[in-house]
Amino acid sequence: MSMSFAKPTVDQRVAEQLLREAIAVAQDDSREIPAMEWDIEIRTIIQGKHLTFRYILVTGLLGKATNPSINALALQARADVEGAYDARSLCHGVIVPIERQLLNSLLGGSNEPFLNKPARFPVISPSNAVRAGKDKELLLILHKVLSEVETSEQAFNSLCTAMRYTLERQTARSELLPQLSESADSHLKTIEFIDAFVTKSIEGQIAAILTGTVLSIYFDQVIGGEIIVHPINQSGASSNEIADIDIKINGEIFVVFEVKDKQFSQQDADHAAFKASQYGLNSITFIIGVNGACVGSSLEQVAKDVFLARSVNVIFIDLPSFVRSVIALCPDLDFATFLERLQYYAIVARVKDEVFEHIENVFQSMQVASNPPSNNPAGAD
Repeated sequence: MSMSFAKPTVDQRVAEQLLREAIAVAQDDSREIPAMEWDIEIRTIIQGKHLTFRYILVTGLLGKATNPSINALALQARADVEGAYDARSLCHGVIVPIERQLLNSLLGGSNEPFLNKPARFPVISPSNAVRAGKDKELLLILHKVLSEVETSEQAFNSLCTAMRYTLERQTARSELLPQLSESADSHLKTIEFIDAFVTKSIEGQIAAILTGTVLSIYFDQVIGGEIIVHPINQSGASSNEIADIDIKINGEIFVVFEVKDKQFSQQDADHAAFKASQYGLNSITFIIGVNGACVGSSLEQVAKDVFLARSVNVIFIDLPSFVRSVIALCPDLDFATFLERLQYYAIVARVKDEVFEHIENVFQSMQVASNPPSNNPAGAD
């Protein structure tokens, strides 16, 4: 038989003030944050690869810092535990907008993090169903931290620590690649990087941000315009989005691109063409990644059928060829600008941490290849 508990609330105005204060403390390197016994656990979660656990941790700490009577383990107000509160509303109403405003989406840039599976349970419990291995380990760590934080002071100090580790994620990104001077072989370096970069898909995120990057560089140098890379797997989520990448000139849609790094069908092409036609466009380009393929029909037949149905030209081109062609049209390309732009679109597209790691690994492998260790001892002829 379930028990009835009084449900505490969290004043979002107070919570926002506390979160802003915690971020300010974290940004001030001269401010020493009191050490908590679970600082290492907080770092493990914040700098780990599971964004939902980051949001749950920060939400629990913020809720406890705002109202010490809440149960930091609770995820839903209907949870059958004392101190249950509406964690999702706190996260969506305070953390999500402040993260965008002050944290450069470093927690993960999610619009609704509590819709993800690990946050759909009533409470954080070691028995919650998550994938074995690292996810299970993170769940246990999260449970430990949120169950041991007892006072609002402990919660606020832990929140400051979490924010400092969050800001370190930005430092890691910005220091991912050292400053590179312009060089005569920038085109060759860029192509070398791309060839290694596209060996992974990471749910199509690699192909999408790479396409957006080279288009952005080209349009900046030749035409001018706004290149919009929508969050991966969310294109068309609003009335202002047409395809994976929309390009505007003078505020008007100029051309759009779908990026496919997985199997797709004629129906997918037809749907994309229909959306394009709704905006008065007579063409849409499909960029096909190394893992992409049309099933059921040839590309030529799909293009013909879609044109007959929609009066929209569907142009198919493979990613490596497209990227090389665009780069060839950028006479002032430099490798440093390419990498900087790639990281920018990785952030705005809210890609997984794995993508940033892949960028770093590819770059580092190039550095090793171009600077092989000497076989001669120092000072030898």
